[in-house]
Amino acid sequence: MIDGDTVVVELNGGEHTVRLLGIDAPELGDTAGQAALAEQATAALTALLGDGAVTLIAGDEPRDDGGRLLRHVVRHELVFSVELARQGWVRAHEYAPDTLLYDAIADAQREARDAARGLWAPPVPGLAMVVDKVAETVVIANDGGAPVDVSGWRLVSLRGPQSVQFPAGTVLSAGSTLTVGSGSSQGDFAFRQQHVWHNRLADSAELRRPDGRVALFWDDPAASD
Repeated sequence: MIDGDTVVVELNGGEHTVRLLGIDAPELGDTAGQAALAEQATAALTALLGDGAVTLIAGDEPRDDGGRLLRHVVRHELVFSVELARQGWVRAHEYAPDTLLYDAIADAQREARDAARGLWAPPVPGLAMVVDKVAETVVIANDGGAPVDVSGWRLVSLRGPQSVQFPAGTVLSAGSTLTVGSGSSQGDFAFRQQHVWHNRLADSAELRRPDGRVALFWDDPAASD
């Protein structure tokens, strides 16, 4: 076991590292609040894997650039990537051209989000977020009827990953907005990095509570790579 989406298996007399297709788990070395959740994702995959035999199903590309096997891992018709998404420990990630079973994984992720399982925190009524990747701005709006204290919350660009953490005392009053800029863009807060948002590739955003759970997300409509 390596992490929440990577395992080592014995195959044809040797050991091989397998990267599970269709998902992305939090990194164990995450510096944007999800290190503890990454450990729980790893534990969830460990529980599924056990010590028994599994079936490996290949997609269109047999290996990634690092030489890892790219496979779906299955036991008794249970697809591990779908189950991990249903439990809420991973994000659905469409690695084109390996789109096999992606729809089932995405459906399982929606179920986990709706139920606030694993990585997903209960939604905050009225809270919304929009990313303008060209303008390099993120607007978080509170359209609800009560203030929302976002002290210690982090806005994260998943592709980077880059993040900015809101200081103590940051409160979004009812009907107000908060803008986060990057590069030359101005805002109430700013990323330290320049050119945070990728304009050509999918670059989704998450707003994470201090415990790392995702309270708000923006799914980039750009075509995934």
